[in-house]
Amino acid sequence: MHQSTSAKPLDLPALCAAERLFIWGFRAKARSGTAVPTAADIQQVYDHFRVGDAVLSLEAIIEIFACTAHTAIEVHCPTCPKMSESEHGILHAVAAAQHERIDIARERFESWLPPIGADWALAPVQGLATIFRIAGLLLPDRHVQTLDLERTMTMKSWLVGSPTLH
Repeated sequence: MHQSTSAKPLDLPALCAAERLFIWGFRAKARSGTAVPTAADIQQVYDHFRVGDAVLSLEAIIEIFACTAHTAIEVHCPTCPKMSESEHGILHAVAAAQHERIDIARERFESWLPPIGADWALAPVQGLATIFRIAGLLLPDRHVQTLDLERTMTMKSWLVGSPTLH
Protein backbone atom coordinates (compact mmCIF):
# COMPACT_ATOMS: atom_id res chain seq x y z
CA MET A 1 0.00 0.00 0.00
CA HIS A 2 1.33 3.43 -0.84
CA GLN A 3 1.19 6.41 1.41
CA SER A 4 0.24 9.72 -0.10
CA THR A 5 2.21 12.81 0.81
CA SER A 6 -0.55 15.33 0.19
CA ALA A 7 -4.33 15.33 -0.16
CA LYS A 8 -4.54 18.91 -1.45
CA PRO A 9 -3.34 19.82 -4.96
CA LEU A 10 -0.22 21.97 -4.87
CA ASP A 11 0.79 24.86 -7.08
CA LEU A 12 4.06 24.79 -9.00
CA PRO A 13 6.30 26.59 -6.44
CA ALA A 14 5.37 24.02 -3.75
CA LEU A 15 6.44 21.04 -5.88
CA CYS A 16 9.84 19.38 -5.68
CA ALA A 17 12.48 20.09 -8.35
CA ALA A 18 11.75 16.90 -10.29
CA GLU A 19 8.04 17.72 -10.48
CA ARG A 20 8.70 21.33 -11.53
CA LEU A 21 11.12 20.16 -14.24
CA PHE A 22 8.60 17.69 -15.65
CA ILE A 23 5.72 20.20 -15.62
CA TRP A 24 7.86 22.96 -17.17
CA GLY A 25 9.03 20.59 -19.91
CA PHE A 26 5.53 19.27 -20.57
CA ARG A 27 4.11 22.79 -20.78
CA ALA A 28 6.94 24.02 -22.98
CA LYS A 29 6.66 21.06 -25.38
CA ALA A 30 2.86 21.35 -25.51
CA ARG A 31 3.28 24.98 -26.58
CA SER A 32 6.14 24.27 -28.99
CA GLY A 33 4.66 26.57 -31.62
CA THR A 34 5.49 29.62 -29.53
CA ALA A 35 8.79 31.47 -29.62
CA VAL A 36 9.90 30.94 -26.02
CA PRO A 37 11.11 28.52 -24.88
CA THR A 38 12.40 27.03 -28.09
CA ALA A 39 13.01 23.31 -28.66
CA ALA A 40 16.73 24.02 -28.15
CA ASP A 41 15.98 25.75 -24.81
CA ILE A 42 13.97 22.76 -23.61
CA GLN A 43 16.70 20.35 -24.67
CA GLN A 44 19.37 22.47 -22.97
CA VAL A 45 17.48 22.58 -19.66
CA TYR A 46 16.78 18.85 -19.71
CA ASP A 47 20.42 18.13 -20.66
CA HIS A 48 21.55 20.28 -17.71
CA PHE A 49 19.57 17.99 -15.38
CA ARG A 50 20.94 14.88 -17.17
CA VAL A 51 17.53 13.92 -18.54
CA GLY A 52 17.95 15.10 -22.14
CA ASP A 53 16.67 11.79 -23.53
CA ALA A 54 13.35 12.42 -21.77
CA VAL A 55 12.52 15.17 -24.29
CA LEU A 56 11.69 12.49 -26.87
CA SER A 57 9.30 10.89 -24.39
CA LEU A 58 7.65 14.27 -23.75
CA GLU A 59 7.16 14.72 -27.49
CA ALA A 60 5.64 11.25 -27.81
CA ILE A 61 3.23 11.82 -24.90
CA ILE A 62 2.08 15.15 -26.32
CA GLU A 63 1.66 13.62 -29.79
CA ILE A 64 -0.49 10.84 -28.34
CA PHE A 65 -2.69 13.43 -26.64
CA ALA A 66 -2.92 15.48 -29.82
CA CYS A 67 -3.90 12.49 -31.95
CA THR A 68 -6.15 10.44 -29.67
CA ALA A 69 -7.57 12.54 -26.80
CA HIS A 70 -11.34 12.50 -26.41
CA THR A 71 -11.15 15.29 -23.84
CA ALA A 72 -9.09 18.47 -23.81
CA ILE A 73 -6.39 18.96 -21.20
CA GLU A 74 -5.71 22.31 -19.62
CA VAL A 75 -2.06 23.24 -19.98
CA HIS A 76 -0.79 26.49 -18.52
CA CYS A 77 2.13 28.50 -19.90
CA PRO A 78 5.60 27.34 -18.72
CA THR A 79 5.99 30.20 -16.22
CA CYS A 80 2.51 30.10 -14.65
CA PRO A 81 2.72 29.34 -10.91
CA LYS A 82 -0.74 27.71 -10.88
CA MET A 83 -1.37 24.14 -11.96
CA SER A 84 -4.45 22.85 -13.68
CA GLU A 85 -6.33 19.74 -12.64
CA SER A 86 -5.11 18.15 -15.88
CA GLU A 87 -1.47 18.92 -15.09
CA HIS A 88 -1.87 17.42 -11.61
CA GLY A 89 -3.36 14.29 -13.18
CA ILE A 90 -0.57 13.91 -15.73
CA LEU A 91 2.07 14.45 -13.04
CA HIS A 92 0.34 11.83 -10.89
CA ALA A 93 0.40 9.37 -13.81
CA VAL A 94 4.14 9.88 -14.38
CA ALA A 95 4.87 9.54 -10.65
CA ALA A 96 2.80 6.35 -10.53
CA ALA A 97 4.80 4.97 -13.48
CA GLN A 98 8.05 5.84 -11.70
CA HIS A 99 6.81 3.86 -8.68
CA GLU A 100 5.88 0.97 -11.01
CA ARG A 101 2.16 1.44 -10.45
CA ILE A 102 1.29 1.17 -14.13
CA ASP A 103 -2.39 0.44 -13.47
CA ILE A 104 -2.73 3.86 -11.80
CA ALA A 105 -0.88 5.61 -14.65
CA ARG A 106 -3.10 3.94 -17.23
CA GLU A 107 -6.24 4.83 -15.28
CA ARG A 108 -5.21 8.48 -15.13
CA PHE A 109 -4.55 8.59 -18.88
CA GLU A 110 -7.96 7.07 -19.60
CA SER A 111 -9.43 10.30 -18.20
CA TRP A 112 -8.41 11.94 -21.48
CA LEU A 113 -7.49 9.14 -23.87
CA PRO A 114 -9.32 6.13 -25.26
CA PRO A 115 -7.99 2.77 -23.99
CA ILE A 116 -5.66 2.33 -26.99
CA GLY A 117 -4.28 5.87 -26.49
CA ALA A 118 -3.69 5.16 -22.79
CA ASP A 119 -1.82 1.98 -23.78
CA TRP A 120 0.31 3.92 -26.28
CA ALA A 121 1.12 6.58 -23.66
CA LEU A 122 2.49 4.06 -21.17
CA ALA A 123 5.75 3.32 -23.02
CA PRO A 124 6.98 6.93 -23.26
CA VAL A 125 5.71 7.65 -19.74
CA GLN A 126 7.64 4.69 -18.36
CA GLY A 127 10.70 5.77 -20.35
CA LEU A 128 10.52 9.32 -19.01
CA ALA A 129 9.96 8.07 -15.46
CA THR A 130 12.99 5.78 -15.74
CA ILE A 131 15.23 8.53 -17.17
CA PHE A 132 14.23 10.83 -14.30
CA ARG A 133 14.81 8.07 -11.71
CA ILE A 134 18.28 7.23 -13.07
CA ALA A 135 19.20 10.93 -12.85
CA GLY A 136 18.05 10.99 -9.21
CA LEU A 137 14.92 13.02 -9.97
CA LEU A 138 12.31 11.20 -7.94
CA LEU A 139 8.66 12.15 -8.26
CA PRO A 140 6.76 11.84 -4.98
CA ASP A 141 3.66 9.70 -5.06
CA ARG A 142 1.10 12.33 -4.13
CA HIS A 143 -2.58 11.59 -3.78
CA VAL A 144 -4.54 13.45 -6.45
CA GLN A 145 -8.27 14.04 -6.16
CA THR A 146 -10.36 11.98 -8.57
CA LEU A 147 -11.37 13.93 -11.64
CA ASP A 148 -15.01 14.80 -12.14
CA LEU A 149 -15.92 11.98 -14.53
CA GLU A 150 -18.99 13.73 -15.93
CA ARG A 151 -16.87 16.73 -16.85
CA THR A 152 -13.93 14.66 -18.06
CA MET A 153 -15.73 12.15 -20.25
CA THR A 154 -17.75 14.68 -22.26
CA MET A 155 -16.45 15.78 -25.62
CA LYS A 156 -14.99 19.27 -25.55
CA SER A 157 -14.26 21.67 -28.33
CA TRP A 158 -10.62 22.32 -29.16
CA LEU A 159 -11.29 25.65 -30.87
CA VAL A 160 -8.49 28.16 -31.14
CA GLY A 161 -8.69 30.45 -28.15
CA SER A 162 -10.24 27.78 -25.96
CA PRO A 163 -9.40 27.79 -22.24
CA THR A 164 -7.26 24.67 -22.63
CA LEU A 165 -4.11 26.81 -22.97
CA HIS A 166 -3.39 30.10 -21.26
